[in-house]
Amino acid sequence: MAATPLLEGDRGAGGGRLREARGLALVATLLVLIVMAILVAASVKAAMTAVRTAGLEYHEARVFYASEAGVEAALSQLKLALQDGYLSDTELQDISPPSYEDFSFDSFSVLRIDTAQVEEISDGPYAGLYALTQGVEVYSLASDRGGNVSGVILAAKAQAIPIFQFGVFYNEDLEATNGPPMDFAGRVHSNGNIYLSSSNAWYMEMITTPNKVFHDRKDNHDIKSGVFIFNPETTDSVQLNFDSRTIPGPEAFKAASWTNFAGRLRTDAFNVDSLQLPLPQGVPAIELIRPRETGDGDAERSVKFAWSADTYVQVDFTNLTNYSAVCGGGPPPVSPPPDLPTVTVTRSAGQVPNASQICDMFPFRWSDFYDGREGELKDVLEIDVDAIDNWVGTDPNRTIEVIYVEFTLPVNINVFDADTRDAILDGELNPAVRMINGAELPNRMTVATEQPLYVWGNYNSVDKKPAALAGDGITLLSSVWQDEQNRPTAQAFDDCEGNVSAAFPCAQFLSYASLWRNKTAGETWVNAGVLAGHWPTPCDHEAPGCTGGYADFYGGGIENFPRFLEEWRLGGTRVSLHYRGALISPFTSQQTTGTWNGTYYVPPQRDWSFDTDFRDPRLLPPGTPNVGYVVRTALREAF
Repeated sequence: MAATPLLEGDRGAGGGRLREARGLALVATLLVLIVMAILVAASVKAAMTAVRTAGLEYHEARVFYASEAGVEAALSQLKLALQDGYLSDTELQDISPPSYEDFSFDSFSVLRIDTAQVEEISDGPYAGLYALTQGVEVYSLASDRGGNVSGVILAAKAQAIPIFQFGVFYNEDLEATNGPPMDFAGRVHSNGNIYLSSSNAWYMEMITTPNKVFHDRKDNHDIKSGVFIFNPETTDSVQLNFDSRTIPGPEAFKAASWTNFAGRLRTDAFNVDSLQLPLPQGVPAIELIRPRETGDGDAERSVKFAWSADTYVQVDFTNLTNYSAVCGGGPPPVSPPPDLPTVTVTRSAGQVPNASQICDMFPFRWSDFYDGREGELKDVLEIDVDAIDNWVGTDPNRTIEVIYVEFTLPVNINVFDADTRDAILDGELNPAVRMINGAELPNRMTVATEQPLYVWGNYNSVDKKPAALAGDGITLLSSVWQDEQNRPTAQAFDDCEGNVSAAFPCAQFLSYASLWRNKTAGETWVNAGVLAGHWPTPCDHEAPGCTGGYADFYGGGIENFPRFLEEWRLGGTRVSLHYRGALISPFTSQQTTGTWNGTYYVPPQRDWSFDTDFRDPRLLPPGTPNVGYVVRTALREAF
């Protein structure tokens, strides 16, 4: 049977449907490709946008951090400017932004906010102290080469804290290893390390250092278990049994301090700041007690006791004068009476005493007494407080509040005549200042000198007034001290006549010094802030190469910062020294360099405490220096 042929129309319709199906597939493919292209383009655009955004955020972050670096730089410069306790307009204007290659500071300023005022510090390691506080605001606007701009504003408080508001302040290492009991009330701060080892020491307030605290001696390994720090939360004194060696990790140290002492022992683990002394950058701390000098700038003049003195006493050993008719020639008992250094007094305002009154108020004595620690006879200018009181009377034009004593010294005693050399048995000048008859001060009073300063008997113990003593080293002589018991006899001076020179100390003096023994002290009261040098232990016994020891190696510590020359013991009972004030040591002694060895004295029963009156700015001693501290209060972006 023959096949049926397809109709032409049928062939055409089938081919059309096939072509139509193929066309639809092509369109779908194209649509898919278009969609994929759109998606790829969108992804690429999104990725490029993300890259651009990330780059923009990166540059914005960099310029923001640059603006923050600007305020940090300002903060550092503020701390330096505050070293003298005062921020001048010039110092604020001189504060500048840092220099970075890729950034510029289009606007930068440091401005005062309101006026400076005295306020109590409310938080931080110095809470409870008073400060002269100046509010400041730092504005830092930075930009980069791409035109990105960012700014921040820092609010801060520049605080000048009077140094006598600390119970103890050391600029160098502080050592406290007392023998007889010591119960000390008052803030304790050292810019160096702190060494605490004692059988009976109680600290009632905050102890701070930007460095380390060691429960050990500095001179040799000797850990005693009698150091206690008061915990105000438990109202108990808690034993110190850890330190920066046994707990080196900062977080663990902080936890131990909070647990044991409510955070009252603070070190670098707490990021404690070093407290800047009231001196311009690069000026050594001993300048605080140095005389007036022609090269002193405004900054030095604003902080040196010599420039704040209303009464300036000059003792000139290069210009001796026969004062026997006015001042007398002794003691010591030398005949004929030796010449004496010329003593002149100048005052910034008011009346000036005449020559006879100067002799009464500021008498001078050669070889007046023997210092067993220094091993020398002291040539002493005395400040007779009773005589000053008599001269001042009720006349406001005679008021004396700050006394500075300057000594002008020759090369050696060979420039003196034989009669004067005969009065100097040890063959060398050993100038010193000594306060006498100071139980009651006529008014608030500060006395300063770069030489050693001695206090004889009760000082400021009657009707206590704001008072301070500043010198190279401070030695306290008890209420029963007698010069006659602490210098060679008249016969020794007679025997040495004509034999003394700078190269030849009298043999009788050498014999006396070898046989000298300390005398029994009497109960004594002293109320005054003390600023002086100390004699430090040379090195930490654990440091490589340090050959520690006890005799003539230990510096004496805070317990011997006010020095002693007597046996503060009667029979088997300790004699008490009652002290109220503040113990401040910004530098190492330059004149009082005799080493501590514990043989020339027996320590007192130490009834020592911070004078809480010093917390009232109105009751601070005249001429009180300040330490600078800057605290940030807020940081915000500037739009």
